[in-house]
Amino acid sequence: MPLYTYILSYKGSLHAAQGRHSNFKGFVSSWATNIPDGALPSLTPTLKKEFNPYSGTWEEVPNRTHVWRKTVKIGGEDLVVYAVQTES
Repeated sequence: MPLYTYILSYKGSLHAAQGRHSNFKGFVSSWATNIPDGALPSLTPTLKKEFNPYSGTWEEVPNRTHVWRKTVKIGGEDLVVYAVQTES
């Protein structure tokens, strides 16, 4: 199974996570449910509760191979998630 690296960006902070899955879309636990406290300082416990990782649509990043992006609104701000297939 491929290894995917997920990079989350929220209000100027970044967090990276990895997981081996058959595809990058369906395994939210790899990047959404295991965000360590303090990894994204602006993502408060209250905002984490309103976080719906299933919202938003994955799109290919133009001019890149095996890189996808989705945007999720949290507290009126964009949380951007990149999925990169880093190993097949």
